[in-house]
Parts: sequence; structure tokens; C-alpha cells
Amino acid sequence: MNKKSRVFPLALVLLLGACAYGYQARGSLSDVAGELRGKGYPGNSGGGRFVLSERNSGLSCDGVAEPAKSSPNPGSCLGESGEGLARCSDGREIPFTWRAITCRSLQGSGVDARGNRLQFVVDRP
Repeated sequence: MNKKSRVFPLALVLLLGACAYGYQARGSLSDVAGELRGKGYPGNSGGGRFVLSERNSGLSCDGVAEPAKSSPNPGSCLGESGEGLARCSDGREIPFTWRAITCRSLQGSGVDARGNRLQFVVDRP
């Protein structure tokens, strides 16, 4: 195993792996009134998922984040980035990109087929 394959996408592992300790997800969709809230869940291979929902509309989105594709600071999670896909209860699919803004938080965004923008943050409050 080479050094690069051992350096897991640290931000996502730390962030999603620590969801049991209070990591929260929040976001917005440009065509949905209200804030989406939820949690993150760890994946076994460095990826993970998050679930966001909006109470009034009943809309929920399940996002699957792939492991980091870019790690500008080897051995550190800061600045890692990757891609993913969110599937929502109304049938839309939203490809997104994510970036570690600290080793305990990440932000992401994407656009659905109709041009509606998803923005989200997963962090420890």
C-alpha cells in the first residue's frame, strides 16, 4: 500500500466518523423555503452520507459523499475535496462537490437539472 492510499480522506472520515458526537448538517435548496437540517453518517471506505430534511415541506435529501479526490496537504484533512450525489424525496438528483473548510467541517454545493442550487455544511456545533 503506497503512502497516498494510506492517507485517507481525513476530513470526511473525521467529520462523518464523529457524527455520533454531535455532528450536524444544515443546508438550503434555492427552490425550497426554509432550512434543511440533518446529520452525517460514516462510510467504511472514507466516504459517507448525510441526510437533510425540511420540516414544513417534508422534502428530504440523502447525500452520498465519495472519498476525497484531492488532498493538497498530504497527511492533513485541510483543503481536501471530493464529489457526491444527493437524491431527494421529490425525485431530483443533485451532483455536488465538497471541500473541507477545517478538519471538523466541510461545505458543499451542487445544482439539480432545473438549475436549483443545493448548499450545505456539515460540522460540529
